[in-house]
Amino acid sequence: SSMKFGRQKPSPPTPVIQDPFAVIPERPSDVELRRDSRGAIHLRRCQKVSGITEKIGRWLNYDFARKIALDEFGTLYMELADGAHTLREIADALAAKSSRDRKEVNDGVILFTKKLMLMNMLVLKVPAAVPPKRTPAGKA
Repeated sequence: SSMKFGRQKPSPPTPVIQDPFAVIPERPSDVELRRDSRGAIHLRRCQKVSGITEKIGRWLNYDFARKIALDEFGTLYMELADGAHTLREIADALAAKSSRDRKEVNDGVILFTKKLMLMNMLVLKVPAAVPPKRTPAGKA
């Protein structure tokens, strides 16, 4: 059997995340978290700029940082996006505080996660796949 290069199906991207709510969101170290007088979280991430853009920006006193102010749900989300809680746990906490149904909360959590990732305000850790526990033969 000869290998036929170019006719192989492309392999799926790895790792395959069986459950998107099992991922663990975390704020990258270059994203600052500040609270306003109401306790709401504001995220700020410094953009790396150089050359003429940096010179003009400095001259104009321009702040290249990306910023986002969060509402009470976004604030709760970020408080729990500490590298220890899964998206499911975050969705559970948000669902408990919201009058919306679970599907709406889940959709919102996925959308918000994607938005923060696109802004480089959030990274996701994929937990290692844990094989199901097997009981040794003969033991109940």
